[in-house]
Amino acid sequence: MVVCFAIRTYATPRYNILHDAQHGFRKGRSCESQLILTTHDLARGLDDKSQIDAILLDFSKAFDKVPHRRLLYKLDRYGVRGQTLTWISAFLSGRSQRVVCEGYTSPSAAVISGVPQGTVLGPLLFLAYINDLPECVSSTPRLFADDCLLYRRINSIEDSELLQQDLDRLQDWEKKWMMSFNPSKCEVLRVTLKRKNLIEAAYTIHGQPLKVVSSAKYLELTIDSKLNYNEHISNICKKADSTRAFIHHNTRSCPRKVKATAYTSFVRPQLEYASTVWCPQASNNINRLEAVQRRAA
Repeated sequence: MVVCFAIRTYATPRYNILHDAQHGFRKGRSCESQLILTTHDLARGLDDKSQIDAILLDFSKAFDKVPHRRLLYKLDRYGVRGQTLTWISAFLSGRSQRVVCEGYTSPSAAVISGVPQGTVLGPLLFLAYINDLPECVSSTPRLFADDCLLYRRINSIEDSELLQQDLDRLQDWEKKWMMSFNPSKCEVLRVTLKRKNLIEAAYTIHGQPLKVVSSAKYLELTIDSKLNYNEHISNICKKADSTRAFIHHNTRSCPRKVKATAYTSFVRPQLEYASTVWCPQASNNINRLEAVQRRAA
């Protein structure tokens, strides 16, 4: 088995550094752009009467586990050197943390790993650190910050073995770069319309079998094995209606303009998120979505 540990060195540090599979914290990209590309691939598999095994991977405390020395090594390979690299090193080092609870304070502890969260630079440093992860696999990876999805068309048992080999390579990658997947939260979703000749391969991470599910949530979109989005629409209608009822209860004496602003700020975004992906065609789903707005009106 070939293990991918190399870091791609690009011709110029100004362009094409971040992998195209990464859509998190990048200009012109978003959760919605990532979901459009992903569901397009899955829908093509359904149209071709194929089977796609998608594995949702969960990093364990990803932002907190980035080791500083390895991060600086990768930045150097990407062309971040000299005073800029020294500045980033100073930005990461010398940090400490402590816990305050009910007036009691714990001793300070040095922070030797992790990117500072809540900063402008933190997300970019994290993207640089996991940037080489897609290079280790032959299946299709999708990344949004630390949300990782890996999928492959499964036409034979050999294809499922290739997908498992990609998982093995990712485990080698996490060991090398001191990151870790949480296998208990990783899931397998088989997207297919097949009823017969389904290839039900078992996938493992750290020797632990991954749970096979009929639907899974990726970037807050519930995707099922047939891409009908009934479950997703049911979930968002329930959530949006609950928010609508809360607003109605707390804005009884407010002017109509305030109520309308509250609705467009808190309820409608829940109904419209990533609607370019799951926009319903079935009349029953359309009616359920419109019912929330009618009750608000």
